[in-house]
Amino acid sequence: MTVTDAAETVALLEEHIRAGAELPVLLMTTAHLTGDYALLTPGRRPGVVFGKLRCEVEPDEREAILADCAERLRGFLAAGAPVPPLTFDVLHRIAAWAVGKEIEPFVPLLAEEMVLGSQDPRRPGWSKARIAPDRPFSVGIVGGGESGIIAAIRLAQAGIPYTLYEKNAALGGTWLENRYPGCRVDINSYVYSYASAPAAWPEYFGQQPEVLAYLQDVARQHGVEERTRFGCAVQAARWDEAASAWELRLADDGGEAVRTHQAVIFAVGQLNRPALPDIPGRDDFAGPAFHSARWDHDAALDGKDVGVIGTGASACQFIPKVAERAGSVRVFARTTTWLLPTPELHEALPDSALWLMANLPAYRQWYRASMLMMQGPGLLDRITHDPAYPASERAISESNDALRASLQGWIEAQIADRPDLRDALIPDSPVGAKRILRDNGSWIRALRRDNLRVVRTRIERIVPDGLVTTDGEHHRLDALIYGTGFQAARFLQPMTITGRGGVDLHEHWGENPRAYLGLTVPNFPNMFVMYGPNTNLVVHGGSIILFSELSAKYILGAIRCLLDADARSLEVRGDIHETYNARVDATNARRAWGWSGVSSWYKNGEGRVTQNFPFTIAEYWQRTDRFEPGEYLLR
Repeated sequence: MTVTDAAETVALLEEHIRAGAELPVLLMTTAHLTGDYALLTPGRRPGVVFGKLRCEVEPDEREAILADCAERLRGFLAAGAPVPPLTFDVLHRIAAWAVGKEIEPFVPLLAEEMVLGSQDPRRPGWSKARIAPDRPFSVGIVGGGESGIIAAIRLAQAGIPYTLYEKNAALGGTWLENRYPGCRVDINSYVYSYASAPAAWPEYFGQQPEVLAYLQDVARQHGVEERTRFGCAVQAARWDEAASAWELRLADDGGEAVRTHQAVIFAVGQLNRPALPDIPGRDDFAGPAFHSARWDHDAALDGKDVGVIGTGASACQFIPKVAERAGSVRVFARTTTWLLPTPELHEALPDSALWLMANLPAYRQWYRASMLMMQGPGLLDRITHDPAYPASERAISESNDALRASLQGWIEAQIADRPDLRDALIPDSPVGAKRILRDNGSWIRALRRDNLRVVRTRIERIVPDGLVTTDGEHHRLDALIYGTGFQAARFLQPMTITGRGGVDLHEHWGENPRAYLGLTVPNFPNMFVMYGPNTNLVVHGGSIILFSELSAKYILGAIRCLLDADARSLEVRGDIHETYNARVDATNARRAWGWSGVSSWYKNGEGRVTQNFPFTIAEYWQRTDRFEPGEYLLR
């Protein structure tokens, strides 16, 4: 989308406002640019409808609002005035109108997320050249996905030498490895992007090729590729006490090598190692068999009888695509999960919406903010156990039950003539106990297909020509696809990581990986984990990219502290780590994913929630905004 000149923008403005503006975003943008907050009346205040702000006004009033905003914005643009700064007061006033006073704790975070022009609020305000110019200090980054990329960018901005080690031949992480049909984000793309690197996303929810291209383009602009060793796997990391450094044992086509860095950042994420079910006979299947994250694009599926094990987030994206090609599809599902109605899931933005994003100052930022504001009146409170409520696997609070009724009504309206699908679509667990999946009706339409059957009976064994379920039925199949997710709880495996005093990280963790803020672990100095234990976001209203940006800011603060103090090592205090994780466990136990007994990838084999962050994003921002040296041991 080419940005037009000022005169053309003024001339075309009303046309594009009428065709492509979202009313809450338009009102917030106009109030910000013109300073006229009288536009933000209580009667125009938006409501939250399935995770999106919507103004419920009569058609005549809508027309009047559109015309009024267009006139005011034409005047602003014609005057050539600069875009007013987004002060705390401006943000608070507008956000409070949009979602209520509960947004106040989130306003500082919004200020960092709504980047105007070339601003970069999270850029380090210091450099190694100023505070420790002569000290040898470098960082090894393991993993080149979205978190590794932002870590590399921040280190370079602070003048910290680094090397990024990536096992694949290109950057992109999970977006490089997952190439199954239908793969796309399930967070609005204008939120699933770095705050300081906006993009003109053509679709509301970007597809895998666009997301991958975006990440690689951002990395290229910042020279990350030039400091990356591709095709290089880190097999082990060992803290050398005498040298106060990490030894990384590497393996690539040239064999093994050792490299030393004073600090290490593990940015391998949670969703990078496919999980295969432990079913007898798994290796006996004679036809094509593969995991969705290792999609076999050469496998013949057209007209074939295809079996799919699992109905998680990836499966719900690729199964409708497979069903269009296959002769028949049998979906083997142990459990089912709730669907969040998302009409825009597969939609492209209208041309006029893209025009406004490109040409109306601050419109794109307020559009992004409208998504992030869901952190305030989001779903977190609605998936929390109320001790005064007669909780069950139906619901754990009155608001949780109301949410269930709303989602269930939307589903049942689409299967009124197919009561046989209720078991496959209506979960027997509270909303939030498992990952809530977005759907625009395509998943439900796929299950309604004549060539698709959902099998809820457990699988007894896999045989060369199919599966046998515990009821004795033999399901003959030509191909088998595993939509069974990832080994999310097995953090940093299969690497061997040895800390102070020879402590093995995986022996130390056992089945219960824990870290302070998901980032640091006692006895592992100068080591940081991004997207670590208990940092997964599910109903919080943000994205993992946002979390990665906050984590990177915190890590840079820790490194600055280390250099400022002329210390050799920095590690989190044991009491700080234990107190924090006790609170994590207690709060997770109150959320639907911890209270419910349903199985999910949020939990480890012992039933402890090892993945999810149980607090608000505002709290994570508060905890990571400023590094607190008193919480760490400096030696």
